[in-house]
Amino acid sequence: MPPTITIQHALKLPNTIFIDTRTPKEFQEDHIPGAINLPILSNDERAIVGTIYKQVSQQDAIQKGVEFFSQRLPDFLKEVTSHKDKTLIINCWRGGMRSHTVVSLLDSLKFNVLQLEGGYKSYRAYIKEHLYNYQLKPKIFILWGLTCTGKTSLLTKLTNSLNLEGAAHHRGSMYGAVGLTPSSQKSFETKIYQCLEQLNEKPYLFIEGESRRIGDLMIPDFLWHAMNHGTHILINRSIDNRAKAAVEEYFNSIPDLQQFKSITLNLPHNLLSNKRKQDIIQLLEQNNLIDAAKILLTEYYDPLYQNTLNKHQYAFEINSDDEQKAVKEIIQITSSLY
Repeated sequence: MPPTITIQHALKLPNTIFIDTRTPKEFQEDHIPGAINLPILSNDERAIVGTIYKQVSQQDAIQKGVEFFSQRLPDFLKEVTSHKDKTLIINCWRGGMRSHTVVSLLDSLKFNVLQLEGGYKSYRAYIKEHLYNYQLKPKIFILWGLTCTGKTSLLTKLTNSLNLEGAAHHRGSMYGAVGLTPSSQKSFETKIYQCLEQLNEKPYLFIEGESRRIGDLMIPDFLWHAMNHGTHILINRSIDNRAKAAVEEYFNSIPDLQQFKSITLNLPHNLLSNKRKQDIIQLLEQNNLIDAAKILLTEYYDPLYQNTLNKHQYAFEINSDDEQKAVKEIIQITSSLY
């Protein structure tokens, strides 16, 4: 039997590297932080092997898998050798045949190698156990404001901040996924847990105000509860600077612009009339991006979110036209409140 290790011990072991042998698709959905992906099978190969397993036999599926892997074995070993100074922890989906095969091979070649018991599933169980029962210690400050008032940008400049939209790879609106590839729920939770573990002993934590859902992703219950009971800060910004920020955020490339147009045409009629949608499209086609952004902000986003903003009582307000000044003011004021 190859040597194994539990996820609890693996995460504490020094000088290690996790090598994930799952397909790129599985790895992209979520993985252990810091892991590298050295797949035994590609996405397509995995599908082929699975079909053979179901329609022919397990033995034929294994043989086909070995055939696929043997073709990439030289490159696989070359990459693994570059990490030979570390303890290699190999994982697949559930600690089965893929990681067992790799560990057996590397163990025979005298690598310092261990198989992760339970594979990625054991890490996912670890995250669920710790995150769903998380005891959040810092005082929470929530940044609220209309769209493009610079809340996310401010978070990147504030220490002790958790960027939920960054973890989600989604901006939390109809246009939230423009130019982005949204995270899975699993990956979202992994990133939240990883960030909180670095910040949970700090006296305070900054988070942007969000709805319960960011795109298709749900904020964990304990965090959502903490956000609702945090100290609220209102961020203001001039419409000119908000429009400039919208252009920089959403109109970076022609593909993004085409996606933006498509979403605009499908906005609910009760929130933006067909005429105003066409006005926005025309302005975009004329490269009048600022005016297009102003219509969208003042006639679609602002009415949509103003009711949410009105529900909160704010400890103070900050103008973010000068971001550097805004950051200093936020730090100065909040330091007197925790």
